[in-house]
Amino acid sequence: MNGQPPSSVPPIQPAPQYYPPPRQGMGCFAKGCLTVLILGFLFLAVVIGGGWYVYKKTLTNLTSPVPADVRLETPTAAQMEAAETSRAKMDTAIARNEEATVEFTGPELNALLTRDPDLDFLRNRTHIEIANSIMTVAISAPLDSLPWPGLKGRWFNGTVRLKVSYSSDVFHTEIKSAEANGHDLPDYFLGSFNSSFDESFNRSFREEVQKNENGAEFWSRVKTMSLEGDKLILVTKPK
Repeated sequence: MNGQPPSSVPPIQPAPQYYPPPRQGMGCFAKGCLTVLILGFLFLAVVIGGGWYVYKKTLTNLTSPVPADVRLETPTAAQMEAAETSRAKMDTAIARNEEATVEFTGPELNALLTRDPDLDFLRNRTHIEIANSIMTVAISAPLDSLPWPGLKGRWFNGTVRLKVSYSSDVFHTEIKSAEANGHDLPDYFLGSFNSSFDESFNRSFREEVQKNENGAEFWSRVKTMSLEGDKLILVTKPK
């Protein structure tokens, strides 16, 4: 046979490459990205950061004794399908250790909010819109846990418009406008606050991420995040 194997012996096939299955449900996106965007940017920026202003200036005017009902529209089938497709694409890229670009519109982010039982506390408390590369988020947040006197039983009901991006493990934010309980926060306050916010927020963000293994894993795989037009653009990165 001239040293050749019999023709009946099949050629050796390379072992198939194994990819871990994508996470079920919303994966880490809701618990990582959405939680940071909503609770981090808004609660820290406007409530905690603006707490001194609220307490010293117009506590009664800028807070409320009752929460606001921030309604999420029922997502359409097309919005839900687009949201789940983008979420699955992101989870698959992370599982396969690949770089991928994923896009979410405001309605798609709202659609994801309606799906995860772990985010029930945000339902009818948060609403997201994205337009002209600016995110607008309406939120109703309790102030009981803040250290300033007079906030027991009070709520922050307001809307924030902001620009945000994430690269090289650092967030860059600019709050364009903020309204609390029907009152606009003055430009001079927002201007002085924006100048010092990024450093304090990124420090707090890193501390919180280190406490959560899933959150740390998720953000270690995010290369960049930005607002472009009416979309949130997120790019994953390999390890």
